[in-house]
Amino acid sequence: MDIEFQEFLNKDIGYGNTLKNKKMKLLNEIKESITKDKAFLEQSAEIDFKKWKKKMDFDTFSKIIDQYIEMEKRNYSAMGEAGNSQIEKIVISYYGNPYVTFILCVQAIIYQKQLLLEAGEFMLSTNTFIVNMVNQILKENHLPKLLIHCIEIVDKKDIIEKEIKTIIIGATQNKAEYLGKYIYIPYNNYIIYCMDEELEELSNSIYDYAFNNFFEAEVLFEEDIEEAIEIINLKKDCIAVILTKDTKLQNLLREKIKNKLYINENPFSKEEINIPVDCLETKKEK
Repeated sequence: MDIEFQEFLNKDIGYGNTLKNKKMKLLNEIKESITKDKAFLEQSAEIDFKKWKKKMDFDTFSKIIDQYIEMEKRNYSAMGEAGNSQIEKIVISYYGNPYVTFILCVQAIIYQKQLLLEAGEFMLSTNTFIVNMVNQILKENHLPKLLIHCIEIVDKKDIIEKEIKTIIIGATQNKAEYLGKYIYIPYNNYIIYCMDEELEELSNSIYDYAFNNFFEAEVLFEEDIEEAIEIINLKKDCIAVILTKDTKLQNLLREKIKNKLYINENPFSKEEINIPVDCLETKKEK
């Protein structure tokens, strides 16, 4: 892993127009591999399930790749038309959601980027399988790998000094670790605030559902209402779920909370996990 990290930092790769010309072929080979290697993907997910109790919907991977193939067929204008001779390096810091891993792998090919995927131990077996599968397809097409799977970057000094673009997806706690410029992409981040003890069981059920379906959620326990409102408003683009029996407070909450808000509602019937299809092209730097 250390050798790969050093190569990522120091070794530039370039394809000219080779990758651009093979883009559709590579996407179709990924689609075929998802079907052909489904048993191995299921085995990897089973290993992770024993630790994390997360179930995967394997049809989701096929739906994701089909979406990008259709976009490519329509010559989607944002999908890597430049054909750069030298591949841009990007560090991606995120929680390790396997669906996000797969999306990023596909986008690396579409946008012609080399990615270092920094995730934790979460769903490690499944994520490793996905990265290795895509890199193997690149190898079979005589292309260097675009993807490096890194559990954690302990020392980020080189990334900051070399001004390597960093994108942080969802994992808000990681932002403080990158002192240089970064791009932050929030997606389906939930904050659950329960104001009544009688509703704590419901609050726990909402959190469990979020966890089991790859939504990102945190629960506020000890904060008073003003502190909770401040925390929710600080986390831009989060989705607030508030449980309260006090009907008088509901208007106050709707007035003061600036983010999307659900009060005593089920948000999951209306919200879907989604990250931008063009997240590697996002220009909004902090």
